[in-house]
Amino acid sequence: MKNYLPLLLICVSLASCVSERDFIVEYDYSYRGKFKQYNTFNFLNLGDTVNFNGLSDKLIRDEIERRMVSQGYKLSNKPSLYVAYKVFSNDMKFKGYEQMELESWDQFFAKKAENEYNLEYIKEAQYNTRDYELKEGTLLIDFIDRKSHGVIWQGYASGLFDDKTYFSKDVKYAVRSILNQYRLLAASFQ
Repeated sequence: MKNYLPLLLICVSLASCVSERDFIVEYDYSYRGKFKQYNTFNFLNLGDTVNFNGLSDKLIRDEIERRMVSQGYKLSNKPSLYVAYKVFSNDMKFKGYEQMELESWDQFFAKKAENEYNLEYIKEAQYNTRDYELKEGTLLIDFIDRKSHGVIWQGYASGLFDDKTYFSKDVKYAVRSILNQYRLLAASFQ
């Protein structure tokens, strides 16, 4: 029995490593977003955006909705934010940005940037590009300002479903990991 104990410990350790997947999770945002004004949301109807290994569209949608509601946003037919999401079935190159934390931007600079004229004078409002190599099974979530039609925030997690299998807990974990990066509460919730 003593001879098998180290082998058993190694197997248990490896199994625990395999069960927790590591996702590359990032986000970026628009300096033109009016984050203090958003209260409501709804989903853009883009058809089947999750046609990847039987992945459930409803599972992603429900998890996003649950998270938005927990942050004070209300589902509405006339939303201030539209939410769009897609799972990409191939590897891809993606251009993101290195920016200060969204909460810091919102707290210290967003008021100054309300006027587009002022935006060019805020040195912190620079888009420093960063190239990513995102893997098959990348989940992208966009928040779109209903009035400007511009993407004001996007979060993405790469390598979610690259092994051709997934579990509902993986999907929930991925959505939560992405939306953990968007920590702003609805305007009416502050």
